[in-house]
Amino acid sequence: MKELGRRCSLCNKKAVVYIPYQRRYYCKDHFVEFLINKVRSTIKRYKLIKNRDKVLVALSGGKDSAVMMDILFKLSKDFGFKLAAVHIDLGIEGFSDESRKVVEQQARRLGANLVVVRLNEILGVGLTELSRKARRPPCSVCGLVKRYLLNLAALVSGASKLALGHNLDDIMAYALKGFLTQDLRYISKLGPSTESIDDLAVGRIRPLYEVYESETRLYAQLLEIPVVKSRCPHFRPNQMEVELKNVINDIEQERPGMKLSFIRRFVRNIQYYPGINEDIIPCKYCGMISSTGECSFCRLTKRIFGEPMGPRAKRYLKDLFDVQNLWT
Repeated sequence: MKELGRRCSLCNKKAVVYIPYQRRYYCKDHFVEFLINKVRSTIKRYKLIKNRDKVLVALSGGKDSAVMMDILFKLSKDFGFKLAAVHIDLGIEGFSDESRKVVEQQARRLGANLVVVRLNEILGVGLTELSRKARRPPCSVCGLVKRYLLNLAALVSGASKLALGHNLDDIMAYALKGFLTQDLRYISKLGPSTESIDDLAVGRIRPLYEVYESETRLYAQLLEIPVVKSRCPHFRPNQMEVELKNVINDIEQERPGMKLSFIRRFVRNIQYYPGINEDIIPCKYCGMISSTGECSFCRLTKRIFGEPMGPRAKRYLKDLFDVQNLWT
């Protein structure tokens, strides 16, 4: 996308953006309407949300989850679902404080219910120290911890869907990385939604599945949605996903609409990628989803602290959600 001094293709107002794959200029109002309708169509196309669903949004403080929350809030009456948010405070010095404050602003802006889950209050340490103790890269530990706590929060809260803020660029980069590393089973997990598993996992949805990252960035700017300004100190610009996004954007610039065409064909063909055929059984410690009888979170924390911390996390979240009814 690029901004030009032209008039909106739908009215006579000054255009703020040109979208090449649509060959249209949009003013602020029509761009906002365009993106809301795009998410609306994505929800319908992939049957992401049903009437009376309870959708828990994973709100990080970044632009993607903030825009997803804003648009879902606007669509909630049309689709007849309830909406609330959860934020995982990872205890990263400075960065997590900023993220939590921004998330609280985002929730207040919409009048949405929000619960903040603090890793320090569960384990006594934040992500940086946990990573050091685990002798694993911070991003690896972060992914494991967030997946566990978000799924646990969704289960404990009574949510029927967990909404994640992955945009089209994210999914495309993950899929290409999976192909280049020949981790084909990982690719099979990149669809627009997953199914719930009774008492073990809440179905995940990706409402921004067909939305470009540049579109979420502009939407947040135009509506002045508060977002985290700084980067996580553990971010590395040479990560493969980042480099792949740069390549993908270069191709999109030459071939507008390539991303959207890819993602729709990808969904049609995702069944041909090998799935992860593992037994799904409850963790013997915390009762959460596992393939061996010991979930990744309990296995990691047992090795570090001498005991599995899944049961403590479960008690913590139950107490947290008992205090606040998210769905009122």
